[in-house]
Amino acid sequence: MRLSTRLLSLLGGARGRDAEAVERLLAGAIDDATRRWPGVSLEPETFVAWVAARVPAGSEPVEEALAKLRLAELFLACACAAGSAAAIAAFDAEFIARDRRTSDDEKQVIRQKLFLAHGDTPARIARYGGRGELGGWVRTVAARVAIDSARPAREQPTDDDLLDALSVDPGHSPGLAQLKQDARQIVQAALNGAITGLPARDRMLLLQYHLDGVGVVELGRLFNVAPSTISRNLARIRGLLLAQVRRSLMSHHKLWGDELERLLEFAQSQLSVGGVIDRS
Repeated sequence: MRLSTRLLSLLGGARGRDAEAVERLLAGAIDDATRRWPGVSLEPETFVAWVAARVPAGSEPVEEALAKLRLAELFLACACAAGSAAAIAAFDAEFIARDRRTSDDEKQVIRQKLFLAHGDTPARIARYGGRGELGGWVRTVAARVAIDSARPAREQPTDDDLLDALSVDPGHSPGLAQLKQDARQIVQAALNGAITGLPARDRMLLLQYHLDGVGVVELGRLFNVAPSTISRNLARIRGLLLAQVRRSLMSHHKLWGDELERLLEFAQSQLSVGGVIDRS
């Protein structure tokens, strides 16, 4: 089926004065997008349906309405919303990664907001209507993220939220209930210090995984790496945390032997890594 026929059918079929003009605009947009972002592909029917949902209501001919839309950029947005790793990588390289006005932490929040759905709410990239430049639209999203970052810390997910998510809870293990309160506090303080000493990127990854509940598949899509790479990074970070906790317990609290190993076991249970961490 011709692209114009499909679009006009989705729009009710009565608004197009020049089907050939509509066909040229749609086909040209696909050609422009594939030249601009090589490797990004999308079923034409999916793209046409995406465009149809964004043609403004009114009496103007379809070809005039289409001429006012950034069709090639709608193509990229549609591919991103469909979960295309190539599209998300291309989008990130052009509109996010090279933006010097936002910090690395803010860029990661932008990626999460744009490309991850939340329950029944679609990913924010689906809100792009194509009426302005995609780069300008992304800058608006980035500005909102920056404003949110400037709000009081209690309104935003922070390192404290991560510490809470990884807090030592005596209910997590039968053995923890046998510990004295001061022992739990010792482990928590060591863990808190270890988390605070992590690089910002590692803390952000832990925040997204433990606090936001973002899975390794979605995180892999955000970082443009395989889910197995995310799993390895999480294991590496947790290994660093446990090693730092060990050093803290030994140097600041002069613990060793069975007492040290028992506290480390409790710390490890909070990091939920089972046997992944090397405790040697």
